[in-house]
Amino acid sequence: MHMGKLTEAEKLAIEEQLRAEDICAKKVQLYMSVSRDPAVQAILQQTAEKGQRHVSTLQGLLQDAGMPYAKAQH
Repeated sequence: MHMGKLTEAEKLAIEEQLRAEDICAKKVQLYMSVSRDPAVQAILQQTAEKGQRHVSTLQGLLQDAGMPYAKAQH
């Protein structure tokens, strides 16, 4: 990948990964809402934070290339 310039295939791959991260985040939030075990909730919280870092990194790649990510509506 070239810094500041993405191919269409790279852009599509990043957008697909962002959609996957969005689905993952929704699942983690659901699991957190039903879990009563503090240890499980702590792991889920760490997972949510890690996912958010992934999203920020991927969005940064798109922004650096001048291609802001528009989150798809479900």
